[in-house]
Amino acid sequence: MTNRLARSLPFWVLVLASLASIGLGLWIVLSKIAEMSATLSDETATYEQVYVNPAWIGFGGVFVGAGIVGLLLVLTLAALRSALPDPVAAATVVDEAVVVEAAPSTHDAPVFEDADVETSTTDAAPPAAAAEAASATDAPASDTPEQR
Repeated sequence: MTNRLARSLPFWVLVLASLASIGLGLWIVLSKIAEMSATLSDETATYEQVYVNPAWIGFGGVFVGAGIVGLLLVLTLAALRSALPDPVAAATVVDEAVVVEAAPSTHDAPVFEDADVETSTTDAAPPAAAAEAASATDAPASDTPEQR
């Protein structure tokens, strides 16, 4: 049994329900058979003990059969779970690979150069754009008092 299956609440509910079904069925079957045997051997059997107890024995047998099917299902689940790979380990490997690929180092950042401009693309703006921005802010306004 793997750890994940051993911690599964529905798995343990199935185990306990199967065992309880087998126990209840055996109790019904064995008590009714003992009652029938005792009364038939004493020749004190009543109509109910002769004709109704076999129906109860069949009902108890159904409980025993359902419990056995449940235990077989538990064994099948445990076998299938042990045959499958652990999904947690596979997901961890995939996540680590994604993290390694997605996190480039900052100190080895490549520098791309444009053929027309001799600056790297990591600069804020090319020199031509910086010069235009500086000339726009340095241009005097026409309505200033010093120019009049």
